[in-house]
Amino acid sequence: MRRLATLFSIVLIGIISIWYVNDHGQEEYYGQTEMSPIQMQAFDKIMAEDLSYTTSMFIDQLKNQLIRWSKKDLSNEELLENFNEELIEHHHFESFALVDNGKVEIIAGEMDEIDVEKIVHSFEEIKSSDPYTKSGNEYMLMSCSIDEGKEVVGEIDLSFVKKYVRDLAHVADANGNLFIGGDEVDVDFEGDGIRPAGAVESVPELGWKIVVSSDEEKQVEPDYVDHEVVLSFVDGVNGDEWIKHSPLALVKNGGPYYVVCDETRPTEQLVYELSLLEEIEAVEPNYFYTKQQQEPFVRRDGEFPNDEFFEPYQWNLTQIFAEIGWDITSGSEDIPIAILDSGADPEHEDLKERIIKGYNAFKDDGEFYDEHGHGTHVAGITAAMTNNDIGIAGVSWFNPILPVKVLNEDAEGTAFEVANGIRWATDNGAKVINMSLGDTFNSRIMHDAIRYAYKNDVVLIAAAGNDNVETPMYPAAYDEVIAVSAVDNQRHKAIFSNFGNHIEVTAPGEHIPSTFLDNSYVMMSGTSMAAPHVAGLAGLIRSIRPELSNDEVADIIRSTANDIGPEGLDPYYGYGEINVLRALQTLQNN
Repeated sequence: MRRLATLFSIVLIGIISIWYVNDHGQEEYYGQTEMSPIQMQAFDKIMAEDLSYTTSMFIDQLKNQLIRWSKKDLSNEELLENFNEELIEHHHFESFALVDNGKVEIIAGEMDEIDVEKIVHSFEEIKSSDPYTKSGNEYMLMSCSIDEGKEVVGEIDLSFVKKYVRDLAHVADANGNLFIGGDEVDVDFEGDGIRPAGAVESVPELGWKIVVSSDEEKQVEPDYVDHEVVLSFVDGVNGDEWIKHSPLALVKNGGPYYVVCDETRPTEQLVYELSLLEEIEAVEPNYFYTKQQQEPFVRRDGEFPNDEFFEPYQWNLTQIFAEIGWDITSGSEDIPIAILDSGADPEHEDLKERIIKGYNAFKDDGEFYDEHGHGTHVAGITAAMTNNDIGIAGVSWFNPILPVKVLNEDAEGTAFEVANGIRWATDNGAKVINMSLGDTFNSRIMHDAIRYAYKNDVVLIAAAGNDNVETPMYPAAYDEVIAVSAVDNQRHKAIFSNFGNHIEVTAPGEHIPSTFLDNSYVMMSGTSMAAPHVAGLAGLIRSIRPELSNDEVADIIRSTANDIGPEGLDPYYGYGEINVLRALQTLQNN
């Protein structure tokens, strides 16, 4: 089965249950690997919490935007027309109105009128309507008070919530009525916490309930592309000519690698027969790999970033002492960080000024747009635009991002794409490469590319994987790569995180907020989210001391980590949780 290093888009990964954390010792907790009903519920709980936090962030964004718009002067037709154009750009809003004591004074957008009587639910800062359907889409009305008797009202398009939740969960409104999810749903919306039908979490701003309930049936998928192999040739052999005169069909080529196909022979037979030929240097199945999301600004007098989600949601940066480390450096435009993933959204408000160029390993061109969202999330954790009043803060504020698309719209790719992506990033100036992807297959083709990047002094970082097993995942398990496991906000091993003697450090990986498609922000969990914290730190280290070798950077990351868990190097946390402040202070003192 393909292994994933994020918890975002699949509900079926073997993890250890919360019961083992609370009531049993660490030996039993870390050693448990088999799926059980309570383990599935524990996984459901993490998923439900991610979805709940994400919806809360979405509502916060909308509320803040409504309040900003309430301060606009809309007193004449020209100003109102200009505002209508601005409203179109904010596609989560269908319309906007100013209301005084229940009477609509000004309205903009797609509606001729707003029925304020639909607003029947009142929460701490927000009033809302029940969700309703219009033209096949779900909407709701949301209002915020601005002055005594006055409020701003927005008609909200809930397509983002529906798209993000997709078929992962079911959502009930404040009345307990299902409005997102399947028609035939056997879930219990009463009460909180883990339920027999799954895990239930609330969205307190709206009174909604979100239920995640895993399907116990796992779909076994192939580990590689059938009838295809990846190969390279010994020196002196012209690969193009050799393939032209062979019975093999060329699928694609890049760098020293070729993907070839023979529909008449199964993959295993192709590998065996080609391995016997003296012209072939290496041959292996084309394995699948999957996802596993100016001048430095110096804080003065304890000033923190003004990004809207930093203080309420980004516990992860505080836990690794990033906000104090930024007093030393917040990054450099001379140290690019490559994100090998599903691409990135080049128009995202929190990324577009950080992205300098990118690559699509599927098409061998510069079209790196993210069709999935995972890569956009990983990029934001590493180096989102920071102190810009919106969104999130990145571990690095100024290091450029090189998005390298090696995973498709389903966050899947093969060893061929990953290997080519590594080589492209290396040849195009990457000083750090983050790989929040992997599987258990030790691909010679991919390891060859890893060695190429390592010999060219690139710092390589990869996610350890999310199966709560000791089985090594590649590329994380290669000696040249820093393998990263995940912890929660209590510095405990995340219940899903893989472990083993190859783990070098750990970083926050549960409920991590970051950038997503269409100027959105979501919570995700997984070692995919832990790895880019380390990539961001590597970028900060090289921003201060660009002359340091990749080995020296790795040594600093390891030696300055906070030793947590069993004393010394251990299979669960490696050398410990990364400490941005201590790492950067070490450079100041030497």
